[in-house]
Amino acid sequence: MFKKILTLIVFFSFTYSYSFSRVNEEVVHDALGFMLGGDSGWGSVTNEYEIDGCIIRYVQPLGDTTLIALYDFNKALWNSAATQIGEDGVEYFILNGEVGVQEVYAYDAYGDDITDGLWVFGIDPGPSTTIIFPISVDISRFENAMWDLMDECPGIKSKY
Repeated sequence: MFKKILTLIVFFSFTYSYSFSRVNEEVVHDALGFMLGGDSGWGSVTNEYEIDGCIIRYVQPLGDTTLIALYDFNKALWNSAATQIGEDGVEYFILNGEVGVQEVYAYDAYGDDITDGLWVFGIDPGPSTTIIFPISVDISRFENAMWDLMDECPGIKSKY
């Protein structure tokens, strides 16, 4: 009898701790949607996206080109998060991490891979070690969303 009770306690404590270690995809959805699209969220970026834990994939039509972006926040180094004003006068969010923290691919209207040409727009084609996108809201609101995303997807642990 004692063994059964002990087994149940171990099972429930494992189940309980596991349930709290899962990523809340609704928080990831709302936070990243706000970070990318501001108050309009995902609707101003795309309507075609997938969220699987801390891995987000979305498709964004740009004229005759289709851009496919993948963010893997499991590979993010949040201590590196910064903003920078680009040559175009726009403030950009920059986040470093392991290779594959961001992957970007592009295809033309005929389905031909034109990913290598993304460098012209300042985008590292394919897998890279940096996430970069424009900030379209007040920085304090952006930071609040970023903190929510960080809580769900802590990424790489680093002291520095």
